[in-house]
Amino acid sequence: MIMSSYRRRKLAGQALIIFALAITVMTGLFVIAVDGGSIYLDKRRLQDAADAGALAGGDAAESLPLRTYYIAHQAALNEIYHNLFPGTAVPTVPSGASATYTATAFSGTYQFVLTADISNVSQDTYLAVVNHAYNFYAAQAIGFGSSTCTLGATTTTTAVCLQARAKALAATYPFALILLNDQNLNYENLSMNGSNAKLILHDGGTKGGAFSNESMNAGNGSIYFNPCGTSGDLWAANESGSGSSNIPSHSWGHYGDIGVYPVCTVNTLYTPYPKSSVKIPFPNYPEPPVTGPTYTPALSASGGTYYLCPGTYSGSLSESSGGSTVIMYPGVYRFTSPIALTLTGGTLRGATAADYPIPGAAIAINCTGYNTTTAPADLGLIIELRSADCTTNTFRVAGGSTTITFRPSPKYNNISFYIELLGPYPGLGCSTSTPAGTHVVNISGSASLNIYGAFYGPGDNMFFCGNGAGYGVGQIVAWTMQLCGNGTIDEHYNPAYLPYFRGLIQ
Repeated sequence: MIMSSYRRRKLAGQALIIFALAITVMTGLFVIAVDGGSIYLDKRRLQDAADAGALAGGDAAESLPLRTYYIAHQAALNEIYHNLFPGTAVPTVPSGASATYTATAFSGTYQFVLTADISNVSQDTYLAVVNHAYNFYAAQAIGFGSSTCTLGATTTTTAVCLQARAKALAATYPFALILLNDQNLNYENLSMNGSNAKLILHDGGTKGGAFSNESMNAGNGSIYFNPCGTSGDLWAANESGSGSSNIPSHSWGHYGDIGVYPVCTVNTLYTPYPKSSVKIPFPNYPEPPVTGPTYTPALSASGGTYYLCPGTYSGSLSESSGGSTVIMYPGVYRFTSPIALTLTGGTLRGATAADYPIPGAAIAINCTGYNTTTAPADLGLIIELRSADCTTNTFRVAGGSTTITFRPSPKYNNISFYIELLGPYPGLGCSTSTPAGTHVVNISGSASLNIYGAFYGPGDNMFFCGNGAGYGVGQIVAWTMQLCGNGTIDEHYNPAYLPYFRGLIQ
C-alpha cells in the first residue's frame, strides 16, 4: 500500500510536535537538575559556614569578660566569611553590639543573624543563622522563577530563600576554680587560713579566674593572677540571692606581689557572675567505665619501681619511701577502698614513651593482657575515687617528698581525678550541716602536684594545707576548698582542658 503525500506530511508534522515537546521536557529536567544541584551545593556551603560560625562564636562567648558580645559576633562572622567569601574583607562588629546581631553582605542577598545566650540557666548557647537569596538562573532562561526572597529590607526577585542554622552548646565555664556549694548560706566556699596561703591562677588569657556559688574569703592569705589582668577574675554569687547589693564584702578580687608576680590593684568584688541566675548549675559529668580486671590485694610501695595497669583496685595503694616510684599505664583506674591512696613519700606518675616496653624484671601489677610493649599516642589516664563516707580522706597526701605527675586524656574529658558522689545533689548523701559533702581530697606537706587535668569532685570539700602543696594543678571543680598554713594552689590553667561538654546541633 502506497502512503499518500498528504498522509506523509501529516505524520511528519506530528513527529515535529512530539520532538518539540520532548525537547521542552528534557530542557525542563535539565534545568531542574542544574538548579537542584546548585541549591544542594549552596545549602551545604551555607551549613558549613553556620557550623564554623556557631563554634567560633560559642567559644568566644565563654571568654572573659563575659557579655562582651561584639567579640563573640566578630569571631563568628570571621569564620562565616572565611567559608563563604574567602579573601573578602570582614566587616567590623561595633563594640556596642547586643546579644543578637544581624549583618548582610552582597547587596543584601546574604543575611547573618548571630545570637549569644549566656543567660541560660542550664547551658550557654551560641546560634548562627545564615540566609541566602538564591537566584534561579537556569529556570529564568525558560520563563520560570517568579518567586521572591526577602531578607531584612532587601527583596530579590526570581529567587528562593535558603537557610542554614547551627547552635553551639557552649556548656563550658571559663574558670580555673569552680566551687559549687549553694546549700549552706553564709558558708565561705573558699577559705584561706594562714599568712602564706596562696591561690595563684596562671595562663588563663581571656579565660581563668574563679567562680563560687557562695562567698570566697581570702582571709590573711593571698590570691594572684599571673600575668596580671589577663587571667580572668573572681566571681561570687549572692549569698542571699536577693540582689547584687548583697555581695559580701569578704569576696575579694586580686592582689599583686612586687618582685614575684605582676602588680595588681586590690579589687573588692561587687559584681556577680553576669547570668540571670547567678549560680552555676550542679554538673552531672559521666564517669568513664573501667575496662581492666580487678586487683584485690593492698599494695604498699616502700622502695623500687612498680608498674600498674588499668582496672578496679579494691585494696589500698600506699607509698611511703622517697626512693619508690609507681608508674601507671594509660587508662581508667577505679579505687574502691575506704582509704584508697595514702602517699607520704616517693613518686606517683603516669607512664611516658620511655616506659615502653616494660622492663623484663619489673614488678607489674594487674597487667595481664595489657599492652606494655608499644607506647600509644594518648598516654592520658584518669583515677576514679569512691567516697567511703562523709568524713574519710580517701585520697590523702601527707609526705614532704611526694611527687605526683599526671597528664589527662580527651577520651576521659581531660579529668585526672574523678571523685564520685556519695549521694545525689543537693543532699550529697551527707548531713546538711556546714558544709555537707565528702572530704575525699586531703593534701598536706610539701607535696609537688604536676596534674594537668581537672580535679573533678563537685560534691567534695577539698583540703590543701602545708608547705607548697598543689603546684601545677589544672582546673578544680569542688563543693568547697580550704587552703591553710603555707598551702599553695598554683593552677597552670589551660582553657582547652575544661571538663564540660561542648556540642553542636543544626
